[in-house]
Amino acid sequence: MSLPTVFDHHSTAWLQPLAVTMPDMPMLAINRRAQCLAISATAKQLLGELVEELPKEIRQTLVEAMREGKTELSISTHIHGAKRDFKCRLFYPQSGRRAIGLMLEEEERTLVDQLLHMQSIVHSLIEMSPDLICIKDNENRWMMANQHMLNTFQIDGFDYQFLNNLQIADTLHPVFRNSFEHHEKSDQQVWQSRQAYHNEELVHLPQGGYKTLEVNKVAYHDQKDQPSHLITVARDVSEQKFIQTQLLNRSAVLDTLISCDWMLHSAERWQSVAENVLQQCCLSFRFSRAILLQHETITSRRKTDIRSKALFHWAMNGFHTTYEHWEKISFLSPELQRWYSLLSKGQPVMCDALTLPPSERALLKSHDTVNLVIVPLMIDDEWWGSMVIERCFDAESTSSQELGSLMAIGRTLSVAIDREQTGKHLKLAKIAFDSTTEGIMIVNPAGELIGINQGFTLITGFEEEEVLGTKPQIFRQRPRGLFGALKRHGKWSGEIENMRKNGDTYTEWMTITAVRNHANAITNYVGVFADISEMKRSQTQLNSLVNHDPLTGLPNRRLINHLFTHAIQRANRNEQQAAVLFIDLDRFKNINDSLGHYSGDQLLLGVTERLRATLRESDIVGRLGGDEFIILLENLHGKADAAQKAHDILDALRREFMIDHHEIFVGASIGISMYPQDGNDVESLIKAADLAMYQVKNNGKNHVAFYDVALSRDAVEHFQLETELRQALTKNQLKMFYQAQIDLNTGMIIGAEALIRWIHPIQGIISPVKFIPLAEETGLILSIGEWALAQAVRQAHAWHKKHPEFKKIAINVSGVQIMKSKFADTVYGILMESECDPSIIELEITESTLMQHTQHVVDTFNQLKLLGVSIAIDDFGTGYSSLSHLKRLPLDQIKIDRSFVKDLPDDKDDAAITSAIYAMATQLGFTVVAEGVETEEQEKFLQRLGCQTAQGYLYAYPVNSDDFLQLLVLNNQRKIKRHA
Repeated sequence: MSLPTVFDHHSTAWLQPLAVTMPDMPMLAINRRAQCLAISATAKQLLGELVEELPKEIRQTLVEAMREGKTELSISTHIHGAKRDFKCRLFYPQSGRRAIGLMLEEEERTLVDQLLHMQSIVHSLIEMSPDLICIKDNENRWMMANQHMLNTFQIDGFDYQFLNNLQIADTLHPVFRNSFEHHEKSDQQVWQSRQAYHNEELVHLPQGGYKTLEVNKVAYHDQKDQPSHLITVARDVSEQKFIQTQLLNRSAVLDTLISCDWMLHSAERWQSVAENVLQQCCLSFRFSRAILLQHETITSRRKTDIRSKALFHWAMNGFHTTYEHWEKISFLSPELQRWYSLLSKGQPVMCDALTLPPSERALLKSHDTVNLVIVPLMIDDEWWGSMVIERCFDAESTSSQELGSLMAIGRTLSVAIDREQTGKHLKLAKIAFDSTTEGIMIVNPAGELIGINQGFTLITGFEEEEVLGTKPQIFRQRPRGLFGALKRHGKWSGEIENMRKNGDTYTEWMTITAVRNHANAITNYVGVFADISEMKRSQTQLNSLVNHDPLTGLPNRRLINHLFTHAIQRANRNEQQAAVLFIDLDRFKNINDSLGHYSGDQLLLGVTERLRATLRESDIVGRLGGDEFIILLENLHGKADAAQKAHDILDALRREFMIDHHEIFVGASIGISMYPQDGNDVESLIKAADLAMYQVKNNGKNHVAFYDVALSRDAVEHFQLETELRQALTKNQLKMFYQAQIDLNTGMIIGAEALIRWIHPIQGIISPVKFIPLAEETGLILSIGEWALAQAVRQAHAWHKKHPEFKKIAINVSGVQIMKSKFADTVYGILMESECDPSIIELEITESTLMQHTQHVVDTFNQLKLLGVSIAIDDFGTGYSSLSHLKRLPLDQIKIDRSFVKDLPDDKDDAAITSAIYAMATQLGFTVVAEGVETEEQEKFLQRLGCQTAQGYLYAYPVNSDDFLQLLVLNNQRKIKRHA
């Protein structure tokens, strides 16, 4: 019967003026039971099939609101498959017997949807960024961080949220502590100064070494100028810094050699530049201080001694000089016999303080010296003096290259000293010129070679007579900026390609210095160069390792993103379609575990060959890791092309592989996403193909599936539910309910089954059927199960003490708890803590758990039996237990599943199955509990069968602990009322 669309009945007529005044506003007339009496045309058009009878949950909400006298409330319902939210207004008549007006006003959610969409876009952009990104709130608590940030600091993606820097640091490896303390200080600095922060920071790693991060921070304030959030963006520049440091260090060494050589050769007196030479050595080689000593042999009646006089010294700011200390040292003392032996022969002393013998280390102990180099200055093969260079505090060791350069400077200094003393400066200058392993050339203003050293010949292969008068490669190439830099600054440095005498090409780092006379005219150019081919080759190999899978040689995830991005850009320009195929091998783990990793690697190589043979030259194939491969197909006309290629791949992989005389068969699950239908960027296309692949896995494997939008929606819902479940335990959203178990002979409550419920703040009660599998999948079941067990045991102990007739609490246990934890130890700990009698505890295990890892289950059950705990099979008859397994297991009880009880006694099949289960259980010595009893006919059938215990809605619904205690009180008073 259709409802009237005007309010003309005597009970609803008082609403007619209101309906006339607002004709476009949906309006209904309802009675006190929320039944619809009349409805406006607008409301009828809006509600459609809901007009005849409002949904039960809406009627309950309206009835409750009318009882409380509310005038406004919000309701939600589904209309034509879509969720609609309404703000309702109730109009009450003066007389309580007449109809009540209900006006519906739909709530707009457009802005919320836009914000959620924008949040999803921002999150995707953050995850796509190669940088490390973190967003914190105004209390410096981490709200969001991308995977690059989490991976760098080894942070669990679900443990960091709502924690500040120091709280997160407490959960990480101690090596990260200093970094997070520094982050805390710089965060506070940004908040207080309101200025953007930029700095380079070192992050030490647990496995050794460190990363260099280029860190930027900025704080944002809301419209009320209150602190809102702080964004940190960091870029890993370790690789660039390493290469830059290597080149700069090499350049600094070359520059120092040239500078010191030129100073000592151009100065009229070496003493005028000695301190500058010491300074250049310290700055270029990262030393803290240096001293130039001249030694003097002192002979007396008692002994001969060698004392030193400090001629020059230099120290960095903050480091005190130690020349007085060195002047007091005798190099002929027994403690320094090793030093004297080396230095007197012209050999250097290079050592770390910690590695010195105790007698030598005592000389440096009070001066913070960590690393020491003593370069002897030899004049006519006699030890004239020493150049002492020290590093202090946390310093690196001196490399052989640095030592060679210091020795070259020492020889040049010796030449300068000898020149002044003996006039042999030309001879010794030539020695110094030839002593360095770097190539040195002297060029006239016309660009022609007029001199080279031995290092030039060693690097290029050309002898002096072969190149004199020719133009070196750099003056033939004339790289951009060369002569401009020489004119303005007198120096140019850069990387050039050159050729050896044998025709091999190599890369050299060249420094050209212009030499000027007293009139400031250029008289010569001095070039110093080093062969950096090996360094460049190492860099190329490093790039290859970074971008390719080491086993198959295929592009890895990093290079895949780069190649796919360019391919998508081409498809966009040419208005063509492309497809991403996400391939996961079936059965690969079993093959790898049974035949070994070598066979697994050979199988992956075989798969790679077949994939390459199946694809076109323009197609891109890469390996993401493990047994996952990814392919991008270009120039497609539609889905049919992608599907055909995917089936070709399946056919190729179905053929047997011969690995170590084994015939191996392996299939594949392939998910496909299409560009531009399923995404406009690499990340979204790969994610879509991945979701489609998992759809194949879930539907039986070895097939092909295209991406569907519903997969993303399910994945988002799954992820959101998982996130909320992780917080449910800490936010006290999980509650324990209890359903009474009845003695069928007496009708008295003798126990209860503990049932966990999730009270969601928005969705209400979420069924365990929905969240328990999710908890098992993510491993959360371990903590949730332990919490539920502890709650139920403590509650049972309290009830048993007050009501001795309460003899048993049944607690459900997940198979994951048994397989992945020391479950018996957990039960023992809870029993000890609660002081509960183990005999009142019954653990219920599903049938499927019994069939997995049976020996482990048997061992665990035996340990539980020793504790005095009883064990029951839950939902018996729905699985696939065998009698042999039941015979081995130390069980006490079998629960007949509700699916067999609900149609008793009318369904003959269910009656036969129930009777058979009961007969088998009693023969094996098990007690029997029937669950799901809802009618007295079912109860009578079970009583005739001989069943002793039952539970179900006929006796009691699951209730909280307070309500169950009331049931126990009524139980003693024999006042229990049945629900049915």
